[in-house]
This record gives sequence, C-alpha cells and structure tokens, in this order.
Amino acid sequence: MKTQEQIQLINDTINKTKENLKSSSFSFILWGALIATLSFFHYSFPEIVQQSRYSSTLYWILIPVIGMVVTVVYQIKKRKKTGYETHIGRTLKIIWSVFNLAWILLVYISVLKEQNPVDSILFLLGVMILITGLLIRFKPFSIGGIAVIICSVICVYSPNGNWLLMNGIASVLGLLIPGIILYYSKSNV
Repeated sequence: MKTQEQIQLINDTINKTKENLKSSSFSFILWGALIATLSFFHYSFPEIVQQSRYSSTLYWILIPVIGMVVTVVYQIKKRKKTGYETHIGRTLKIIWSVFNLAWILLVYISVLKEQNPVDSILFLLGVMILITGLLIRFKPFSIGGIAVIICSVICVYSPNGNWLLMNGIASVLGLLIPGIILYYSKSNV
C-alpha cells in the first residue's frame, strides 16, 4: 500500500468515526440544553430553586441524574441497533463514564464541605470535551473544551462572579453548539 493510500485510509476511518458519532450528538445537545436551562432558570428564579436549605442541592442532583438515566438508555438502544462498537466509541464511553463518576464524587465532596463545585466540574468537563475533540479530530469540540476550561478559570478568579451564568455559557459553548455542529456535519468535516 502506498503512502497516499494509507493516508486516505486513515482519513476515511476518521470520517467514518465522525459519521458514527453523529448519533452521539444527541447526548451533547441534551446535556448542553439541560445544564444551560438549569443554570439560567436558577439565575432568573432563585426564589423557586432555593426554597429551602437543600432544595438547590436536590435541583442540581436529581435533574442531572434523570439526564444520566436518559443518556444511558439512549446509548444502550443505539448500541443494540448498531450491533457493534468501534474502538473510538468504546474509548469515548469509558472516558465519559469516568467523568460521570468524578462528577458524582465532586458533588458529594462539595456537599460535605459546603463548597460550590462548579469551577471543578467545569474544568473536568472542559478536559473531557477537549479530549473528545482531539480523539475524533473535530475542532468544534476541541474549541468548546477550551472555552469550558476558560469558564472554569474565570469562576476561580472571580469568586464573586455569577457561577450560574458562567455554567450556562460554558454548557452552550462546550456542549450544545458543538453537539449541533456534529449533528449537522458531513462525514468529511
């Protein structure tokens, strides 16, 4: 096989992976919309979300857990329909599963310490999105991951700033927009 043929084969494989991952855009769009909505709603109507000492914590735990269940059920159905799993798909599944476990641990620790976990979660999320973008060679995810990391740094260096707005903006830039771009992309993006 000639060098050009090898390069073309690699590019075709990457493009096929992107095409296979287009159905994963559902998860990115779901999570981008869900977290942005939760953030902007909480920012706009704090009296509804913060009715009691624990209502805000429940709001930020129960709704995302429901989102996790929806995502897992969707991914299982998708995998059964496809009938196979690619190496890159398996790799992404593993890193996002690790993210979910780390998210749960960060939330648990922050509840115990009575600290806001947003900056840590945003940093972790940004790294995961950046890794995803680099693995599938899809620039919108790489750029989105960097944007989320920047939002986490802004949260750290402006502790009096509004983390709800920053969380919503990060979700839109890192999850929703790249997910929509992936959904509408052609396989040779």
